[in-house]
Amino acid sequence: MIINLSPEELKKCHEFSYECAKNQQQIEFGQSDTAARGEDEIGRDNLIGKVAEVAFAKMMNDNFGIQVPLDFNYYPRGEWDEQDAEINGWRIDIKGTRRGRWMLIEWNKLIFRHKYGNLAHLFVMASVKWDSKTNRPTGAVDLVGSASIHKLKPGISTTRVLLKGKSIPGTRNRTLLQADNYAIAFDDLEHDWNKVIGYILSHEPPASDSYPNPYTGKPM
Repeated sequence: MIINLSPEELKKCHEFSYECAKNQQQIEFGQSDTAARGEDEIGRDNLIGKVAEVAFAKMMNDNFGIQVPLDFNYYPRGEWDEQDAEINGWRIDIKGTRRGRWMLIEWNKLIFRHKYGNLAHLFVMASVKWDSKTNRPTGAVDLVGSASIHKLKPGISTTRVLLKGKSIPGTRNRTLLQADNYAIAFDDLEHDWNKVIGYILSHEPPASDSYPNPYTGKPM
């Protein structure tokens, strides 16, 4: 589903994302052995994610009449927002990308979120359309699909394990991963938003008590 953000919405996302970058860690979460990111790169990554969040909220309001509060607060270094969105008790993590064709969920973030009791129940994937000449988002966002936490574990045919240092399948320049991930191809996500939203409005979120640690396979 394509959602279009207004110039005003894009401006707000841009200002927020680059202001946040001034106070964020330069090392990727949980990746102390990777190269430090510059402020511009951090700001760009923030922008991709924030545009994806705004697009999801806009879809929910325009198509389902559900308001999703957005967090535009600035957090000091070492603090962060608890969740991108929450609907009917379902914690929702919204992922954004410029070019990818896979939804990648890092193992260390799953472990960290579970430890603090805010593991997401649903993961949403957004493809943020990008203007390479201006190096900015165009305003169009494709909300590609979603996957529940039950899809992110061993034994699921559509879920792959992609370990740190391996390349993302299908990338021309052999993009190497900087963390261990569960990966689901865009084609294997659930694309029917009426089905997804109808389900989370009529069902309680899944329990995460027995969710398996990706490294050990035992409940976390």
